[in-house]
Amino acid sequence: MATNGEPVLVVGGRTTGLMMAAELARHGVPVRIIDKSPGIDPHSRATYLHARTLEILHILGVAEEIVSLGQPLKAISLYANGEHIATTPDLPVDSPFPWGAAFAQCKTEAILQRHLNRLGVEVERSTELLNLQQTDEGVLATIRKFDGSEETFVTPWLIGCDGAHSTVRRQIDEEFPGEIDPFPYLAADVLIDGPIEPDIAYLCLHDKGDLFIFLLDEGRRQIITTLPKNSTRTEPPTLEEMQQLIDERGFGKFRLSDPRWLTTYRTHYRLAPKYRQGRVLLAGDSAHVHSVIGGQGMNTGIQDAHNLAWKLSLVMRGVAPDWWLDTYESERRKIAADVIVWTKQANSELTRFAELSPEEQQRLCEHMVVPECDRMALRMHEEEIDLDYRSSRLSLEFDPCEAGPSPGERAPDVAEIFASGIASSLFETLRAPYYHLLLFNPPDVDSIAPDVVAAAGKALDVHGHWLRTLIVGPDVSGIDWPAGVTPVMDLDGELRRRYGGDVARLYLIRPDGYVAYRSQGVDGLDAYLQSVLK
Repeated sequence: MATNGEPVLVVGGRTTGLMMAAELARHGVPVRIIDKSPGIDPHSRATYLHARTLEILHILGVAEEIVSLGQPLKAISLYANGEHIATTPDLPVDSPFPWGAAFAQCKTEAILQRHLNRLGVEVERSTELLNLQQTDEGVLATIRKFDGSEETFVTPWLIGCDGAHSTVRRQIDEEFPGEIDPFPYLAADVLIDGPIEPDIAYLCLHDKGDLFIFLLDEGRRQIITTLPKNSTRTEPPTLEEMQQLIDERGFGKFRLSDPRWLTTYRTHYRLAPKYRQGRVLLAGDSAHVHSVIGGQGMNTGIQDAHNLAWKLSLVMRGVAPDWWLDTYESERRKIAADVIVWTKQANSELTRFAELSPEEQQRLCEHMVVPECDRMALRMHEEEIDLDYRSSRLSLEFDPCEAGPSPGERAPDVAEIFASGIASSLFETLRAPYYHLLLFNPPDVDSIAPDVVAAAGKALDVHGHWLRTLIVGPDVSGIDWPAGVTPVMDLDGELRRRYGGDVARLYLIRPDGYVAYRSQGVDGLDAYLQSVLK
C-alpha cells in the first residue's frame, strides 16, 4: 500500500509520535519524525497499557514483549485512614490480553522506536519545529537541527504529537481551554519492601490527603500523593518525605528504597476545540490532557495514532475523500472528552474525602466498592474494550441485524479458526494493513455458495488495492482461491455465532479493527461504498 511523494512530518517522538510514525510507515506512507529532546525520557510517567492498546500493539508485533516484561494488574485495594475497606478483583476482559500491563512509558517508547527503526525510519533527535505555514501544496515547515542549522521544506501533512506544550498547536493558534486541578501532587518511582502484593494497586484515602500506589514493571511502584489544596510548592520530594507520607497514611510496614524519580506536578484538564486545521492535525497530549486516574492518557494517544494513520494513507492514495480525515476528530475527540469528564469526577471524589464527615466518608467508600454485577461493564470500560465509533459517518447499516457487533464497535476476536489451512485467530488474520471484507457462507450449506465467491471476486477486482477478503465456510479446502482471499474454516462455529453469521453475512472491518459496515446480503458492499467514497 505504497504512497508516493514527500514525507509526512510528525512532530514529537514520544509514545503518540512514535506510534503515529510507525503506523504511517506500515501503511506505506513516507514519514519523517522529529523530536526536540536528545533521547527517550527515562522517567516512568505513564505506567499502564490497557487491553485494547495491547491489541493494537499486537498488530505491530510488539505486544508480546511488553506483556512478558510487564506486570498485570489483578485487583485494587481500597483503604481509608489506614483501615482496609475492600479489595476489588479485576475480572479478565474479552480479549487476547485479558488484563492490561504495567510498563514504564520509557520502555514502551524504546520498543516502539526499535519497531520504527525496523520499518526504515529514524527519529531525528535534538531537532525542533520553529514555525509552519500552510500553502496550496502542503505545509511549509522550518526546523532547527541538532547542529544548529535550519531547514525549510514542504510536507503534505504535519501531525503535532509534541505534548501539552505543543509548538504545533501554538503555531496554528489553536486554543487549549480547560482548568488546573487545585491539588498539586508528589510522585516517586521506588522499590517497596514489605507485605505488598505484586499485582495489586492501592488506593488510600486519608484525612491528610490521598495516596496511590500504582504498579510498574520490574517489581517497582509509582507512588502519588496529594499536597494541600492550592499549595504553591514546586520542589520535588525526598525519599525520606515519601516514606513519612507512607507511614502517616497507614502503610508503616512498607519501606521505600532506590528512588529513580522524585517530582512535583499539577493536573490539567484541557481539550483542543479542533484536532484538524487544514493539513495540520493534533494527536495525544497536544490535543487532550487529564488526570492520571485510570491510566488513560498514553493509551488514548496511541489509539489516536492508530485511528488517524490508515485514514491519512487512504486519502493520500486517492482511495478516500478528504472528509475522512474529519472523522478522526469526530471519533477521537468525543472519547477524549469523556475521559476528561470521568477522570475529573473521580479525582474530585477522592480529593474531597478529607473535607467530609466520618459518615460521609463511609458512604463515599461504600460507593467506590463496585458491586459484582457491575464489575465486568466497568472492566470493559477501564480496558477500553467498549470504546466505539457508532456515531461516525463511516459506520453504516442499511438492513439492521440483531446479532453480532454493530457498525462502529470493535470487531471481537475469535481464537480458534483455520485461515488458509493454518490454525490462527481472527485478530491474527486481520493484522495486514487493509480493510477486510468478512463473508459468511449460508448456514447449513456444505459447499461455498456461488454468491459468496462472486462477491469476493467483484470486491477484489475493484478494490483489491486497499481491501482483502475472508470467506468463512465449513470446508474451504481444495479450492484455487485468488490472491487477496483468505479461506477461513470455522470448525466449532464460534466465529459465526459471535458475528451473527446466519443473518449478517457481510462485515467490512476497518484497518484499526472496528466494524465499518454489515449487511444481510453478501452483495451489500457497493451500497456502503457509494455512501462514503463521495
